[in-house]
Amino acid sequence: MNLNDLNKVLDELNHERELYTDLSNALPAGIYRLRVFKDLSLIDKKWETSTDTPYKLEFANNRFYEILHIDKELFIKNPGIISDFILEEDKESFVRLNVEANLNMTPFTWEGRLKIEGNQIWIHFESLPRLLENGDIIWTGTLNEVSKRKSAELEIAAKNIELEKLNSEKNKFFSIIAHDLRSPFNAIIGLSELLVNEIDEKSYENAQEYSSVILQTARKSVALLNNLMEWAQLKTGKIEYNPEYFNIVALVKETTSLYKEIAKKKSITLEEILPHFLSLYADKAMISSILRNFISNAIKFTMPGGKVVVTVEEKSKEIIFSVKDTGVGISKERFDNIFKIDHMYSTIGTDNEKGTGMGLTLCKDFVEMHSGKIWVESEENNGSVFYFSLKQELEKNDY
Repeated sequence: MNLNDLNKVLDELNHERELYTDLSNALPAGIYRLRVFKDLSLIDKKWETSTDTPYKLEFANNRFYEILHIDKELFIKNPGIISDFILEEDKESFVRLNVEANLNMTPFTWEGRLKIEGNQIWIHFESLPRLLENGDIIWTGTLNEVSKRKSAELEIAAKNIELEKLNSEKNKFFSIIAHDLRSPFNAIIGLSELLVNEIDEKSYENAQEYSSVILQTARKSVALLNNLMEWAQLKTGKIEYNPEYFNIVALVKETTSLYKEIAKKKSITLEEILPHFLSLYADKAMISSILRNFISNAIKFTMPGGKVVVTVEEKSKEIIFSVKDTGVGISKERFDNIFKIDHMYSTIGTDNEKGTGMGLTLCKDFVEMHSGKIWVESEENNGSVFYFSLKQELEKNDY
């Protein structure tokens, strides 16, 4: 071969190399080729750090470096640097899948997160192996950033969870309507018929008892219906959050006074531990509803002769409300789900008062609308303390 022929061959090789480079750089995916050394490919620790890497990079297109946000020269010198950017919780799968793929000569597929320059991205590796005569393995594959897809997947998963929750709540809602709301109306109708018959027969021996039960049942049914309506309006966005500044001490006293007579009838002491004055920026109607539910439940589940204490205190830029009772407490089975509508229980009070737990679900939703916290401390047969706390935004005015 003369010099002209040699130059012609070299020109053709250069042309093919340039064509190959241009084509690879035009692709939207990162393309790479690695050589994994036979004696190092199955050592886990070699894949975990950026030192003593078990492979070297033989080729990568421009898109490969753009996705990783890594300097080309730096990566060529030390391709293992990628291990330093993998999130710790994803590193185990990266190491394990690399070792398994090299051991079994199977395709390598890995999806995980990198943290580069303060930003987190999702990447997807896909590559195929080819065994060389000397035992080294050539891996040729693609790299894609899949952050948008993962974000969409996570959003869809979150929406599915929310839909399942809403469906469960809907089922419970209709269950309450079908059972807990229908049953008392059946009782009212039955007792009303007995009362009408007694009046027709001019026999009033049981009239007072029937009338009293009808009145109590009707009141409880209205309370449940109000809770159902409030919850339905809340879930459909028809209850607006209307915060204002008001004296919370006055509201607590006003709310507690509504239950003085009920507590007295059960021989329960109802006490308040309150500051002289405390301003709160919140939705007054919602706070009143929470307090009513807490106090009503405390009286309901406290034995005659017991005590219920309503407390409000300032603490670490928060206002903490609590209603403590000496009642029957809460069983372990119910404790974790007491504020969830899909786990509500129909419970009987110490004086056979009926309820559904619907009110506590409302309380939780109202507190969360205030970005507050709600919780309970209880021990079965040893009373309960229901709490909720709101961030304090003070305006020292007189009301």
